[in-house]
This record gives sequence, C-alpha cells and structure tokens, in this order.
Amino acid sequence: ASHADRKDEKDRKMATMLNVLRRQFSTSVRARALKPGAGAGPTAGEHSGGMEMWKKMSIFVALPALVVCMLNAYLKEKEHHEHPRDEFVPYAHLRIRSKPFPWGEGIKSLFHNPHTNALPEIGYEDKH
Repeated sequence: ASHADRKDEKDRKMATMLNVLRRQFSTSVRARALKPGAGAGPTAGEHSGGMEMWKKMSIFVALPALVVCMLNAYLKEKEHHEHPRDEFVPYAHLRIRSKPFPWGEGIKSLFHNPHTNALPEIGYEDKH
C-alpha cells in the first residue's frame, strides 16, 4: 500500500474513534439532563456526577488527544531530520565577529551546535 493509502486509513480510523467519543459524550449528557433533580436550582442532583464526567473526559478525550499530538510532533520532527542539510555558503554579511566570544576558542556561540551552526570561513564542523 502506498503512503497516501496508509494515511487515508489512519484518518478513517481517527474519524471513527472521534465519532464514537462524541456519541458517548452526547448520550451521557442527555441522560444526565433527564435525571430527577436535574432541574433549575441549587440542588445536589444538579451537580452530582460532575467529577466523574471530568474524570472520564480526562481519560477518554484528553489523554488520547495528547498521544495524538505527541505522535504528530514526533513524526514531523523525524520527517524534518530526513532532509539533507543546505550547503554552506560563506556570505560576507553573515557570521560577522567584531570581537571573539569570551568563552572557549572565541569563535563558537554559547549554544553552538556543530550540525546546524556554521563557523565563519570554516563552515559546518561535521560532514553529515
């Protein structure tokens, strides 16, 4: 199966799961509204079950949403790292150093990353 077919299948499964959760939530809200004592006024029946509802919402909605977001971020970052790095071009207006940095050799910034930060006239330190 192609990448597009797998993505379509994942989208269909996600839509099905979300529809099931939506139906479950809407039916539980309707059932709670029909309970005796659920009318207007500050009665115990009006507020009963609130903690249980939020507990279920946290477990069945928030946690799966968090997992989906984490998976999306991981896959996007993985895709980003698969692309080749741009070739170093020593433009004169970039990486201007009027005086050396006060640490180390004086040419590397404080948060230097040899894979992403090129040095003036040298370029990238690693050859990936």
